[in-house]
Amino acid sequence: MRAAEGSPRPTRFQRLSLDIRFWVALAFVVRLIGIANPPLETSHHWRQTSVLMVARNYAEQGVDLLHPRMDTAGELSGITGMEFPLLNALIGLAMMVFGTATWPARLIVLLMGSLGVVCFHALVERRLGTRTGLYAALLLLVSLWFMYSRKVMPDVFALSLVIIGVERFDRALSASRWWIIVSLIGAVCLAAGLLSKITAGCLLAVWPVLAWRQRTECRTWAITAFMALATIPAVWWYHAWVPHLVDTYGYWHFFMGKPIAVGAVELLRNWPRTLDNFYFDALRFSGAAVFLLGLFCAMERRAYGILSAFLLLCGSFLVVMLKAGDTFWIHAYYVLPFVPVMALLGGFGLAQLPGKRWATGLLVVVALEGIAAQANDFRINPTLEPLLELEGDLIDDEGRIAMNTGQVPTAMYFAHRRGWTLTNAELQDPAVLSRLEHLGCSRIVVFRSTFEGDVTIPWPLLLEKAAYRIHRPPDRGANAPIGEEPKPH
Repeated sequence: MRAAEGSPRPTRFQRLSLDIRFWVALAFVVRLIGIANPPLETSHHWRQTSVLMVARNYAEQGVDLLHPRMDTAGELSGITGMEFPLLNALIGLAMMVFGTATWPARLIVLLMGSLGVVCFHALVERRLGTRTGLYAALLLLVSLWFMYSRKVMPDVFALSLVIIGVERFDRALSASRWWIIVSLIGAVCLAAGLLSKITAGCLLAVWPVLAWRQRTECRTWAITAFMALATIPAVWWYHAWVPHLVDTYGYWHFFMGKPIAVGAVELLRNWPRTLDNFYFDALRFSGAAVFLLGLFCAMERRAYGILSAFLLLCGSFLVVMLKAGDTFWIHAYYVLPFVPVMALLGGFGLAQLPGKRWATGLLVVVALEGIAAQANDFRINPTLEPLLELEGDLIDDEGRIAMNTGQVPTAMYFAHRRGWTLTNAELQDPAVLSRLEHLGCSRIVVFRSTFEGDVTIPWPLLLEKAAYRIHRPPDRGANAPIGEEPKPH
């Protein structure tokens, strides 16, 4: 579009600032800082290492999508039900080429998360205009999405695939040709996203609003059928195959949710922490205020389309919350499926402000607060850094090990071993220690200040460090020594 006659031509930066691809690329480059860091950030190192654990097993033993394997199942095989391991398999293939470096895994999620923002912008711009599309996409970019799109977790990966799928389905509604091909692309992306994280499916609640009163009614029903077919693999995986794996291999790992009544009681009992996920974690305080501004503007202007979409998306996300219960407010990433909804309303509200200066100023405030609050994601937690030495300290042993990390798999991943993750109470139980010895446990790692904290066990000491101790099984021979002197640090 040409500038009006007599008005100054926009500068290069002004043109770039209106292009979402520029901001996505800039955010991409910023998040390359520390991209090679091991997954030992303050938040959700355990979730990342559980993904990497399965991926490393794929790299070492071959990719079997139907039988993902954990290392924390003790004497069992470790095969268990979990999210469909598409992300794990991609990372496993990267490990075959680049080794166990973390940067390819982070890069896979970052690339998909960036593409998700671009497609989110395309969908919103097509439906609500250029300004709303740009503002909504920028809000999404600096939200909790900013941090979790560089973590080795399936959440942003899956949400991005679902957003791409919905955007392709919406594009097929108005495409003059090749709409079947566009729909098939949407179906593949949607199926992959739902398999990777089923809670991402709550975004599908927007489809009735997108499909309402389309000119080509037959095409609309055909595309809706494509969408319905794309949900079948996820239904089979989570409701048939995951229970089958758990029953067959005897190891429970994946959280399948709670009864809705139980979840409702837990959320109401902890309602301040539940609300905290929305006004603090999702978009921070300024972003939550912009979201409320957008909701107010939509009601004042009687924007029934966006209000209908909002209510449908709220209803579908409420199901996710109720099934999660306490897990929802304990883990911030559970609010991620609702962040695009908040960004959508926020972008609509900013677009209603007179002039662009107010919108720009508010966007700057939201971006500064959001990114500053997530800056700790770029550095390693110093209390966890000693885990990087653990594999080297166990190099003389290839057996199964036990450690006092509760249900956290992080240390087992960095030990590069299989075994048992136990509580301090379990390690103090003579029956448990006897069973570990009988099952061939060759080492017990006791962490002093992280995870469960220090605990005394009667096994002989092999190695003592500031962060942990390593014990070996007692020698049951006739002339067995009472103990050994620890190796010097």
